[in-house]
Amino acid sequence: MMAALLIISSNFVLTACSSDDPVSPGESGPGPLAEVLSGMWYNIYDAEGTAQRDDGEGTPVDYDAVIEIYSYDEKGSGCFYRSFFGDDELTPRLVQGTEGYGDFTYTSKADGTVNMALKNNRKQSYPQSWSVTYAAETITAKGVDGRELTLEKADEEMKAVLETILKSGGKGGKYDIEKYKPKGVDNSQWMKSLADSRLVADLSLPGSHDACTAEGWHDDLLAPIWELTAKCNDLTIKEQLKIGMRVFDLRPELFVDLEETELRCSHGISFTKMLVVDFFRTLQSFLADNPSEFCVLTVDLSATDDKETWGKDFTELLNSTEFTGLFADFKSRLTVGEMRGHVLILAREKYAEKPIGGYCYGWVYDLELEKQQKGHILAADDSKTPLWVQDYWGQPTRDGKDEAVVRMLEAAAARDMSVERPAWVINFPSAYFTLPLSDSYRDNATYANVVTADWLDTHEGSVGIIYMDFGGMDKSVSYDGEELYETAGMRLVTAVIEQNAVTP
Repeated sequence: MMAALLIISSNFVLTACSSDDPVSPGESGPGPLAEVLSGMWYNIYDAEGTAQRDDGEGTPVDYDAVIEIYSYDEKGSGCFYRSFFGDDELTPRLVQGTEGYGDFTYTSKADGTVNMALKNNRKQSYPQSWSVTYAAETITAKGVDGRELTLEKADEEMKAVLETILKSGGKGGKYDIEKYKPKGVDNSQWMKSLADSRLVADLSLPGSHDACTAEGWHDDLLAPIWELTAKCNDLTIKEQLKIGMRVFDLRPELFVDLEETELRCSHGISFTKMLVVDFFRTLQSFLADNPSEFCVLTVDLSATDDKETWGKDFTELLNSTEFTGLFADFKSRLTVGEMRGHVLILAREKYAEKPIGGYCYGWVYDLELEKQQKGHILAADDSKTPLWVQDYWGQPTRDGKDEAVVRMLEAAAARDMSVERPAWVINFPSAYFTLPLSDSYRDNATYANVVTADWLDTHEGSVGIIYMDFGGMDKSVSYDGEELYETAGMRLVTAVIEQNAVTP
C-alpha cells in the first residue's frame, strides 16, 4: 500500500463549497435530516485503480487507498470529495480522479434516504444524481469501485486533521527535513567523563518524548494522518543515540495482527514500524559499542485495553535470554558505574508483581509544583524513592507551561543529594496545546525548548531528566513542508549534556 494521501484540490478547504450561495434543492427543502447531517463525514479504505493528476495533462497516478468525504450544511447544499492515496510520500500531492469532487444539493426523508443532485463537478464526468442512507448516526454510501461504505461523522479533532491535510495543497513543501538534521555531531560517548561514583539521580539527562515516532508508520493507509498528528521526533533512535539522547519515552502498545499479539512502539493508536524487541536490540547494540554509556526508559500506555496480555508479553520480552544482563535494578542511590552498559526501566504501568527496574506512581499533569512533587518510584524490594514530575500538556492554551518548566528546573537544582533517598526528577518541556497535531508539538518546542536551554546556560546544578520534542533538531519542518519551526532541539540536547560538567 502506498504511504501518501494525494489531495484532490488546493484552493478550497474541507468545509467550504465552491459556491458562496446555497442552491435550493427543491420545494421540499433539505428535509427532516438536515440537522443531523450537518457536518463532515468520512471513510478511508483500500481500493486499487488509477487517478488523474490535476497538472493540466491528466497524468495518471496509481492508487491503492481512497478517502471519501461528504460535507453537508443545514440549507440543503454540500460538497463531495474523493481523494486518492499514491506515491511514497507522507505529504500530500495534488491528484484529481475521474470521480474527484463536486458541489451538490440534497433533500432528505424521514426514512433515512438522502438524494443528492450534482451542481458543479469541476468538469469531471460522473453521475448527476445519487443517494446515500442515514441511519444509526452513520451514512451508507457507494465507494469508488461501487462497494458499500459506512461513513462516520468527524469530531472537531478529526475535522481539524482532515482540513489541515487538505490545506497543504498538494505542493509537497519547500523545506527538506534532511537538510536540518545535525551534521558532524557525535556524542556517542559523552558519559565517558562522568565519575563512576556519580549518582544517576544527580545527572542532567536529555530525554526524547514519544521517542520512536521518526521510525515510520506501520499502517500505510493511516500513515499521513499519524504523520500529521503523532510525530514528536525527526531523528530515528539510532540517530538520537548518536547525538547524545539517553532517556527514551517508550510506548510499547499491544498490537493485534491476525489474532497474534505483538508489542509495537507507538504514540497512542499511532503504531510505528519499530517493534519493541527491535527497540531493545538497538539500545543493546549501541551499548555494546559504547560501554561507557547507559539508557533510561519510562514506559507508558494509552491505547492498550488488554493489560493482562500486555503485561504477560512485556514481562516475557524483558526476561528473554536475548536480553539477559541488559536491564538494571532500581535503587535510590544508583550510580553511573552500576549503570554503564545497562538500561533502567521506570514503568508507569504494572506488568508483573515485581518490576524489572521500578514502577512510577503519582504522575500528575498539574501546574502546581507541590502536586508535582508527591510521586514515588517503587523498587523491586518495595522501597520508595521520591519522584518529581512536571508534565503539563493538552490544554486550550500553553499559559503557565514555561513557568512550570523553570520552577521544576530550580527545584531540581536545589535538591539535597546527600539524603538517603534523593528525589528523581522528570521535567517535560515537551507538550502540545490546543490540538493534538505534530505541528503543535513543534510550536510548543519553539518556546519551551528555548526557555529550558536559556535557563541551563545561566544556572548550575543537576536537573534530572529533560524530556523534549524534536531533540537534535534546531529546525523542524512542518507537516506540509511549508513552514520551518525554530525548535532548538540540538541546542537543548547540548545544554543538558554540558550541565553535568558544572555539577560537582
